[in-house]
Amino acid sequence: MVSRWPICLLITMGCGIAACDRAPLTVDQVIEQNTKAMGGGAAIEAVKSIEVELHIVDPDFEVDGKYRAARPGRMRIDVMAHGKHVYTEAFDGDRGWQWKGKGAAIEEESAEATAALRHGVELPGKLVGLHELRQRGHRVDLAGRERIDGVDYYALRVTMNDGYTTTLYVDPRNWLITRRRDVRPLHVDIDPTPTPIESRFSDFRKVNGVQFAFVSTDTDLATGKVLETTTIRSIKVNPQFDATIFIALP
Repeated sequence: MVSRWPICLLITMGCGIAACDRAPLTVDQVIEQNTKAMGGGAAIEAVKSIEVELHIVDPDFEVDGKYRAARPGRMRIDVMAHGKHVYTEAFDGDRGWQWKGKGAAIEEESAEATAALRHGVELPGKLVGLHELRQRGHRVDLAGRERIDGVDYYALRVTMNDGYTTTLYVDPRNWLITRRRDVRPLHVDIDPTPTPIESRFSDFRKVNGVQFAFVSTDTDLATGKVLETTTIRSIKVNPQFDATIFIALP
């Protein structure tokens, strides 16, 4: 009689290995895993401000930018083309404004554009960690698992406190958010047409103990067309800058 214990052992081991990926995690457990992978809650919350030098490639143009943001949720981006300052967009925590490259006058952003700026600085990946969203008044739900390009992602549905929704995809291989999907204009003031967009995040690097994606690519999900690619050249964590940059042009 052949002993059954090796077979039982193999079956048990196989089930244990498979369960590592199949085990149903709660939304809180997924958030916890992501927070650890990003560097931990303390390290994330220690990021009070950032200054990012970046390069943006669209189908019709290439520009450089300086993105600055500070807690609790303010941002500004200055865009340079061929070494010349051509555009500024900012959110001061309440209102959005823009400067179009001529004179000293700034213009108020539309409500839709202001909301887009706010969403960008509130979502994880810049200042705020995934674990902080609820305390900031937003909702995070586990929408289930979704298989994309062979990866069985955890799909987190984020509903922000103004009603805007987006889905963040946590990769179970590294617990980082490597995709985002929603329907929105890429640049609402240029073309307000809602578009199904997938943002892919890659080339993660640790800066001051926190993981940042150094490459992001926005793609039209309906056509597969690449809409925009942003590459980070450098990140400074907790730089000192005058808070008035979020309010006025200089």
